[in-house]
Amino acid sequence: MTHPFGELSAQRQHLGAALRRLRVAAGLSGEQVAERTGLSQSRVSRIELGQQSAPLTVVEHWAQATGATGPALAEVMDLAEAAATQAVSWRQAMARGLVRLQQDSRALEAGAGTILNFQSVSIPGLLQVPEYSRRVLAAGYPPPDAQEIAAAVAVRMDRQVILYDETRSFEFILSEAALRWRLGPPTLMRAQLDRIAVVAALDNVTVGVIPFAAEVNEWHDHGFNILEGRGGAGESVAHVETLTSGLTITDPADVAAYRTAFERLRAAAVFDEEAQQVITGVAQSLI
Repeated sequence: MTHPFGELSAQRQHLGAALRRLRVAAGLSGEQVAERTGLSQSRVSRIELGQQSAPLTVVEHWAQATGATGPALAEVMDLAEAAATQAVSWRQAMARGLVRLQQDSRALEAGAGTILNFQSVSIPGLLQVPEYSRRVLAAGYPPPDAQEIAAAVAVRMDRQVILYDETRSFEFILSEAALRWRLGPPTLMRAQLDRIAVVAALDNVTVGVIPFAAEVNEWHDHGFNILEGRGGAGESVAHVETLTSGLTITDPADVAAYRTAFERLRAAAVFDEEAQQVITGVAQSLI
């Protein structure tokens, strides 16, 4: 996965600056805004600095606390809407380079205590072997050059070190289709399936598989990630990739909808020995 995290931070900074202008114009201190909105003083500070998102409800309470009306109110509400779901085109994101995008992903993952990942037709980046990763990155629009791909693969492999941090937890729910989608020859796909089995053996990693035979009457249109803040602190973020854009979602209601979808998809999956049987069956079918 890739995250246009720099662009997301810029949106937060614009919103934070606008909220700070409302506070200063109203002659209020950070402590007073915190008291009137029910936020902690530290959260008020993080929002103004663009270090944390401000959901629409928080922005509405902030505007009420500062008496914002007219153009000033319209500005912060527009900025809040834009920051709630930030869409960045891959053309725009790719201008920063594949390596930088992988580094952004690593930074976002570093702040997460729990990562939930659902994939319907591909293997998540944190589980990929190098050659699988190279083929995924080479399939971009437009295709990057070979040297940039190689450097990005190296960073993606480095990202996987986080899997061995036992203070964090990871859950991957994969459809059987994701296991069977061939990005290369049987030798590559067997190596990729072996890698999934090895990572699934880690105490802090759970891998579930939704078999073709399972009856799944749940939403499953595209893959997504949910990154939860460490130790219950910080915010939760959902990330979705489309053909032309990356969507980074911070609005709590929308993130909650993705979390509910994940829980329902998890209920359709098999785990442990049953999941391993599906993986082994896919590997044996490769010819």
